[in-house]
Amino acid sequence: MITVFYFLRRFTVSICRIRGVGLGFVADVVRRWAARHAPQMPLMIKDFRGDARFMCFLREHMGGQIFFRGSYSGDQLGIVERLLDASSVFVDVGANHGEFSITAARVAKNGKIIAFEPVVEYRERLLENIRINKFRNIQVVPVALGDQAGELPIYDQPGNFTDGTRNEGLPTLFSSESRHHAREVVPVKRLDDVLFELDVSRVDLIKLDIEGAEWMALRGAVNTLARYRPVLILEIGRETCRAAGYEPKAFVEWLSSLGYRIEKIVANGVTQPIEAAQLGDFQNVVAYPV
Repeated sequence: MITVFYFLRRFTVSICRIRGVGLGFVADVVRRWAARHAPQMPLMIKDFRGDARFMCFLREHMGGQIFFRGSYSGDQLGIVERLLDASSVFVDVGANHGEFSITAARVAKNGKIIAFEPVVEYRERLLENIRINKFRNIQVVPVALGDQAGELPIYDQPGNFTDGTRNEGLPTLFSSESRHHAREVVPVKRLDDVLFELDVSRVDLIKLDIEGAEWMALRGAVNTLARYRPVLILEIGRETCRAAGYEPKAFVEWLSSLGYRIEKIVANGVTQPIEAAQLGDFQNVVAYPV
């Protein structure tokens, strides 16, 4: 049965590489079928972003996307690969299983990747993906980021995602109607403090995908932003922002006040300028220092 999944993968990854013909839905049909029939154990791919290895849990939303499409966050990953060089320092906030960290580690071979993942189960999977690639340039930090040190419960969504799969990319520090299951209590630190403890003297790019906690994390990183002026890759969703007690518009205006220009990530990793008033219900953006 395992060989069937790999056979289907060769087909779905190939059609997803054909731009502009709308065949991605075929990969999604296969992915949803696989989520019901795949084993609980992960399957390894050996061609992630070129030649990296990645353990994919096919019953899980992101793992299935990576396996059958080649990536889950392809447009953002392309930007990471474009912005980093061999000596860059990349901070991955909300690293999960490691899609961004593994991608960055391939590029910044002589640099450093600092990956934050507070959820024990996901951190173990991240560490396994680091191990199978034999990367020595990734440091995993087992904390969530905020604007003050302490401990907080982290919540996730009980049950399956809307497409019937389990989505492990939804843990948040802010409870909501859809995410109210307290998974575990996690330590929280300020990014400024962690980077000082690690004696980091350079930060080129920070990616944050932490379901509404992005603003709180960046308020704990104001010294880092002022000193190193890193580029930021952010997920901004209206629902998660409101669960955290703010509007996306206010967040983007705050970033602008710090001297950042916001561009929305669109198809094929292209970015286009966007004003705070133009924000939709969900978007991935790049914030460039000006």
